[in-house]
Amino acid sequence: MIADTLGPVHGIKTETFVPEIANAVPHLRITWEPGSVKVTPADAVKRLREGDPSIELRPGAKNGLEVAVWMLQPGEAQIVAKRIREVLKG
Repeated sequence: MIADTLGPVHGIKTETFVPEIANAVPHLRITWEPGSVKVTPADAVKRLREGDPSIELRPGAKNGLEVAVWMLQPGEAQIVAKRIREVLKG
């Protein structure tokens, strides 16, 4: 759902991965080509955290965003996807 919402945005790539210590829970990594998005990963994290609703991402991502979705309730993935898209599109 989140990857589908971000996929059509030019320059943004998504991939599913399972961190080493994650009890086999899939996560979503979001990266973008330099210049295709006008916000840095750190600024995007800050904007998502300070926005409404506040969205906390997986810490430690250096070249993009990492989303852990395993605790989301029904309907929340759409909210997260919409907010991430808004922040990345500026």
